[in-house]
Parts: sequence; structure tokens; C-alpha cells
Amino acid sequence: MPLVFHHGHGSPYSWRVWLALEFLGVPYELKVLSFSAKDQMKPEFLALNPRHHVPTIVDDGFVLWESLAILEYLDERAGGPPRLYPGTARERARIRRLIREDEEYLDREGLTPVYDEFYRKPEGAAPDEARVAEARRRLAQELDWFAGELGGRPFLAGEAPTAADFVLYPEIAYVKRIGGKKPATQLGGMLPPALAAWAGRIESLPFFDKTFPPHWRS
Repeated sequence: MPLVFHHGHGSPYSWRVWLALEFLGVPYELKVLSFSAKDQMKPEFLALNPRHHVPTIVDDGFVLWESLAILEYLDERAGGPPRLYPGTARERARIRRLIREDEEYLDREGLTPVYDEFYRKPEGAAPDEARVAEARRRLAQELDWFAGELGGRPFLAGEAPTAADFVLYPEIAYVKRIGGKKPATQLGGMLPPALAAWAGRIESLPFFDKTFPPHWRS
């Protein structure tokens, strides 16, 4: 019986799990929730996940949410190779560190304030320019940091992508999309060359196009 994957297009947290499912070759049934229809608040989904978030998986009756918990579960379930957390204890610890740095600094301090100011405010409300400038400064620092963490490697931990790459990529995709859609954010062209090349390698993975948010194509 395939695992059931509840997903919402455009959710960076759900996107990382979809990339991981494809990378690991785990059979799954995709169920796409519509945010505009508030599918995540409907009784049938709340019966699975009372926190009403995607991603959520159901594996032979076992229900799990929170994307990082799902990534670790999938890695252990699949058994590899490939692995989302490969290598020695120290190498796996580095992957987990990179993931935490992405969430705490690049996302929370850099990308999220920009998103909030340009997408979450009431229509017609001007963005807080000081908050955006500070967030953009932090974002630039973190993009440089992750470019440095590549260290000349194709992916963050070596020759193949890991959980760290699949967590980071959706954030980078948002940097590119927001920069293109909202020029006033000044996010366009922010990616250091090494990170832009890395993103291109993720986008060249054979399963990548399948996971790309369809509403982003227009």
C-alpha cells in the first residue's frame, strides 16, 4: 500500500518532502489540498492532523506531520541507498546543522519578514522599508553563508543531494520568485554564483519538474 502524501502547492515545507519522496523512490499517493478552499481546515483533514498543516503523511495507518520529522522517518523507512542523511555521525550532524541554520536564519530572519511585508499586509498597506532592508541584509549574509558551505561540492554534503539540499531549495526558489514578482523587494539577482549553480543542479534532477508548483508556471 503506497504512503499517502497530503501536499499544498507552494508550501516550502511540503515541497521539501515531495522532493525527498521522489529522491528516495518511495511509492506514494499524492493528495493536493487547496489553500484557497481551506481544505486544511475541513473535518476530514483535521481528523488526521488537528494542527491543520501540510505536509502530512499517512503510512499504513501511521499519521505524521512536521516536515523534518517526516524527512527523518522517510530516510529510515527507505533504508537507502540513497539516503537523506548519509555518512558518518559527524556528517549527518552537519546536515542537521545546515537545516537548522536554514530555518532559523535564512528563512525566519531573512525571507519571512520580506514575505510578510509584501504578501501578508492588507491591500494598499505600504511595506515597512526598514524591516525589509534589515531582512534583505540578513538574507544576503545567509545566501553567502550557504554558498560558502558548498565548498566547491555539487551539493551541500557531497556528490548527491541530501535533506539539507531539499530543505534549502524551496527557500531559494522563493527568493527567485519574489524577486521576479515584486521588484521592490530587491531580491532579484541576490544569489551568489555558486548558489545559483547549485540551484540549477537541483532543478536538473529528473523528478524536479514534477514537484514544481503549477501556479508558478504562469
